[in-house]
Amino acid sequence: MIRVRQMKKIYRVGEEEIRALRGVDLHIGKNEMIAVMGASGSGKSTLMNIIGCLDKPTEGSYELDGQPVSQMSEASLALVRNEKIGFVFQSFELLARQTALENVELPLIYSREAGLTSRERTRRALHALDRVRLADRVTHRPSQLSGGQKQRVAIARAILNKPAILMADEPTGNLDSVTTTEIMEIFRQLHAEGQTVLIVTHENEVAAYCQRVIRLRDGLVLSDLPIAQDQAGQVIA
Repeated sequence: MIRVRQMKKIYRVGEEEIRALRGVDLHIGKNEMIAVMGASGSGKSTLMNIIGCLDKPTEGSYELDGQPVSQMSEASLALVRNEKIGFVFQSFELLARQTALENVELPLIYSREAGLTSRERTRRALHALDRVRLADRVTHRPSQLSGGQKQRVAIARAILNKPAILMADEPTGNLDSVTTTEIMEIFRQLHAEGQTVLIVTHENEVAAYCQRVIRLRDGLVLSDLPIAQDQAGQVIA
């Protein structure tokens, strides 16, 4: 599904070079649930941005479903971001004036599916909200929702187009421990239903829900192990 070879990313700030990635090799298969971990500045956010087609590498290759991403047009990349990859962010990224239902419907507005009626958009959005156990909050705006409920709306929006990959960047960073467990159980259920899940986190408790942990340090892969063998986290699935 995802294959990264010798990926490097260099940012230039004035005359200074910042080497965010220094030669990353990585393979992610279908229906894996993976945690990406590392200290601030390790390169994990840069790696996720490139995998999510939000940025491009300076060197190296990235293939998504066998297709070289570097050869895709901007229009093709936009479709990949909307239809193949679902994004969940720490800050939820919900529109304040829209209801939960309207926030979830947004990806369908930009979908390639021709002739999709308003009724069908609503039906799909309601189904997504039901999957994250939020069917009783569809008319609520973000200001009327708790942090955990906002994140559920964000997850529902991310899975609406049935993406091949669900990417979450610190999805529990603003949540308490009880709500974190609730959100991670939703990710676990989605994975059990066949969803590929990639989670950036600094929390070993979150990583414990995953099958595999990739640890980065200074722009390189420090370790890539099944969760039960990840001694750095001292967590057992």
